[in-house]
Amino acid sequence: MLIRCWGARGNIPVSGAEMLEHGGATPCLEIRTSDQSVIICDAGTGIRNLGSSLLLESKKEYTLLLSHMHDDHLVGLPFFEPLYDPEVRLTVFEHDVLRTKLETLCDPLTSRDFSPQCTRAVEAVINWQPALEYGQVRRVGSAFAVAIPASHPGGCRGFKITDRGKTVVYLPDNELMFDHGADMDFDAYVQVCHGADLLIHDAQFTCDEYTCSKGWGHSSWEQALELAIAAEVQQLGLFHHDADRTDLQIRGIVEECKRNAATRSPRLLCFAMREGSEIFLL
Repeated sequence: MLIRCWGARGNIPVSGAEMLEHGGATPCLEIRTSDQSVIICDAGTGIRNLGSSLLLESKKEYTLLLSHMHDDHLVGLPFFEPLYDPEVRLTVFEHDVLRTKLETLCDPLTSRDFSPQCTRAVEAVINWQPALEYGQVRRVGSAFAVAIPASHPGGCRGFKITDRGKTVVYLPDNELMFDHGADMDFDAYVQVCHGADLLIHDAQFTCDEYTCSKGWGHSSWEQALELAIAAEVQQLGLFHHDADRTDLQIRGIVEECKRNAATRSPRLLCFAMREGSEIFLL
């Protein structure tokens, strides 16, 4: 399984010389399964470059998993060029009001509500599937996917994807220490993440920042690390970087995270998800 990161920034896209290393695009992951099926997690601004890459490769079939309806995870969709290609087949699992929002985008009369550039009709064939629910396993190519309730205002889902013995857990917006109605406590997240080869988890805040931001729907990197250690995962990818976080600051967080992990879980590999990075699970 191959995981490509096309966007790892949270809340709003950013730019600047101090943010080049980790990038400024908002959440979007590409997962290639062992049979080369394409799974897209979220449609932040990173999906724009992903779309161009897929068309250059002549890949025309994908599955889109959307975590929730907040704009930073959906804003890139109007600029996903494959949507306007009649040869593209896109499978989308329903998620509450997201179908309405996507259908608005697909209608050229209403899509301009997203952007004045959205005047072309969506020509891709969209295959709507029933919502991906927790505990219900669905097959996507050679992989199996299940939704994970995430603790985030307004509701959110993460995803656990397993392919030929390798597992990645994607929890982009998840406040581990605050209940937003997900009906999941810390122990429940430990259970669902246990033994994962890769955990990609919300780590927007530092511990000090979190004390002033409790209830906002995001975790600190320290909390993400606690989950990774308790769940005995192999790799931890810190994700959803704060919009004001510079590359230097992210590097500092990663180094501190590594030092902490080295004394408690020496085999755990910790790093920050970075726009343009690739992770192979062999």
